[in-house]
Amino acid sequence: MHMQRRQVIGAAIGGAFAAALAPQGAVRAAEAHFAEKFVKPTADKPLLACFNENPLGLSMEARAAVAKSAAVCNRYPFARAETLRKACADFVGGKPEEIVLSQGSAEAIRASVESYAHEPGATLIIPELTYSDGEMAAKRNGMPVVKVKMGKNWSIDIPAMRAAAAEAAKKGPAVVYFVNPNNPTSTIADTNQLFDWIRSQPKNTVFLMDEAYGEFVVDPSWKSTIELVHAGAKNVIVMKTFSKIFGMAGLRLGFAYTASPELHKRVHDHIAYDFFMNTPAIEAALAEIGDLGFLRLSNSENKEARKIMEDLFKELNLEYLPSQTNFCFFNLKGPLEPFAKAMKAENILVGRPFPPALTWCRISYVRPEEMKYVADVMRGLRKKGVI
Repeated sequence: MHMQRRQVIGAAIGGAFAAALAPQGAVRAAEAHFAEKFVKPTADKPLLACFNENPLGLSMEARAAVAKSAAVCNRYPFARAETLRKACADFVGGKPEEIVLSQGSAEAIRASVESYAHEPGATLIIPELTYSDGEMAAKRNGMPVVKVKMGKNWSIDIPAMRAAAAEAAKKGPAVVYFVNPNNPTSTIADTNQLFDWIRSQPKNTVFLMDEAYGEFVVDPSWKSTIELVHAGAKNVIVMKTFSKIFGMAGLRLGFAYTASPELHKRVHDHIAYDFFMNTPAIEAALAEIGDLGFLRLSNSENKEARKIMEDLFKELNLEYLPSQTNFCFFNLKGPLEPFAKAMKAENILVGRPFPPALTWCRISYVRPEEMKYVADVMRGLRKKGVI
């Protein structure tokens, strides 16, 4: 698990770094464990191209760690939670006291929003097409939500977001929830515009940066806001999760990272118990967080699946957005429901509707041989006139 600080920061900030740093021996070992054997999906076991999960599942080391942890699940995990906190701090290049552990990143998102929800004039600012957890947390707490129209090609319009936040900040805290790379669009925001905005330290404004998919990014222009936290920015909370590249969606583990003691306390005070993560999740995370062979294999398969789909979109002349995540977003130029039903009939589940992009579909990347099957099914649907 132990890596040099430069290595762990690289792994945290972007997928390209993790891929480059993994020793070849570690990669070959991971590949041997996960040799792909394609099995045609059935109604009982459909292809889950709908939830943005890592189709590899846990690494072999994490599986062994989870099994071994059963022997100590009768004990409270106080000490191991602190070991995990330090490992997460090392992963992002921070300090343990800057980390708040959470049940997936979802709990950190909820806690961050909730910590502002009951302050006079507080408003949540979000793009109109993004992950829903921030909005749901605000609405559950009676907090007003301002949705900002998207830019060209469903991009996040940062100048418009900035204007909306500035207006909201006149009457109370402006809480900006920003998913980067974004879900469901699969794209990244303009790093220069985003960083300039945060660095300007706008009055009465805090940035909640959800970077669940950061490890998959290949575009060199993207930068994690972890860099701003390193530089001492006190208006940023970065949320990370073990659900995506680490394949731990069912174990529910994530964390928030901030250099601001005040923001740290806000999140911490609204988390149930950040020292009460469950033991199997802790042990799985500790096994995987330094497993560069597994991270590289996850990235490698993801890139292969991405290429399969991009080649298909070009072949079928379907508009799509440049994916920097483990899923793609493409335009059917017609209602989603008939396509989703036709795919389900072939035992493939695709993403739900994402208003206002009602003719667009999100498909999560599965393993390469499975992705080829998805592509072949879509070719068949083109011949039938469904696409």
